[in-house]
Amino acid sequence: MSVIKVEGPVNAGDHSEKKVILDNTPDLNDRTGEVFLNHLEEAIRECRSIITEGYRLVDFWSDADLGIHFTLKKRRK
Repeated sequence: MSVIKVEGPVNAGDHSEKKVILDNTPDLNDRTGEVFLNHLEEAIRECRSIITEGYRLVDFWSDADLGIHFTLKKRRK
């Protein structure tokens, strides 16, 4: 079953960075893909929540072995 985790904030230079990661562990009972889509929607909701903190989505990528990663950054004051 997929797990969503938030990493950060990590401060580097004048930016703060957070990552939302949806791992690729399949739910073996998900025959239609609906459970995966629900987890993806949950990861997107988490990104939207972080955006309300002043972050912006700067990158996302997926890998068959690592899952889906969203990177959000904001300028530190």
